[in-house]
Amino acid sequence: MAQNSVATLKKGLLVLELIRKHQGITLAEVMKELQLSKSTAFRFLTTLEKLNYIYKIQTHYFFNPKKFSNGLEKRSNKDWASLHSIYQVAQNVQMSTYLGKVDGTDLVMTQVLHSPFLHSTEEELGNRSKLHQSALGKVILAHLNEDKLNSLLDKMSLEPATANTFQDSQLFRYHLKAIYEDGYAFDDEERIVGIRCVAVPVFRNNEAIAALAIAAPADQISRTNIKQIAIKLQAGSNAVTKEIETLENT
Repeated sequence: MAQNSVATLKKGLLVLELIRKHQGITLAEVMKELQLSKSTAFRFLTTLEKLNYIYKIQTHYFFNPKKFSNGLEKRSNKDWASLHSIYQVAQNVQMSTYLGKVDGTDLVMTQVLHSPFLHSTEEELGNRSKLHQSALGKVILAHLNEDKLNSLLDKMSLEPATANTFQDSQLFRYHLKAIYEDGYAFDDEERIVGIRCVAVPVFRNNEAIAALAIAAPADQISRTNIKQIAIKLQAGSNAVTKEIETLENT
């Protein structure tokens, strides 16, 4: 009995170590890598998930680093570099994908993925732009409550990044209302000439805390495919929210 228990524990630790080394791994990949039957691999994965050592997004399993951190340590609200669901968004839309958060009147990039969408682009993490200059910033602003929005707009000067950037504060307010009604924002070369962007908000407790977006050359994003892109991004936003909640509650 003791030998069987040790052997089972060893296999379980091998599964956990395998998951730790990957940016997401499927049941089939665990079976292949460790030469396990489907039922055995599934049993290990289910047990590790129930114990919060790993978590699952769609068909992929991910290592939960918070399970092994000091209980007094808190994950910084600004440190989302370990989120995995954005990888699946990028692979689904096959366009450069961004996750950004608000810092004062700036938008700060917390994840940036370019083709082949396997690794976050480290040199672009932390890049800043003004909130009004991109779809990411605009979609967050549009979903803030009135007090927070007014407080931010009072501090913003609406300086242009290109000739297409909003500079009229009254028109910008009307634009934010339209974004709120649509549920997504469109950046028509407002920050970078030749680049268009579509963004949706990321919510937690019904509050917009970030934005998920894709960006591509203007000829790849037309007014006829914006809504289709937005629908894919909204599904991705839901996955990001779920992953955040999973990590914070374990």
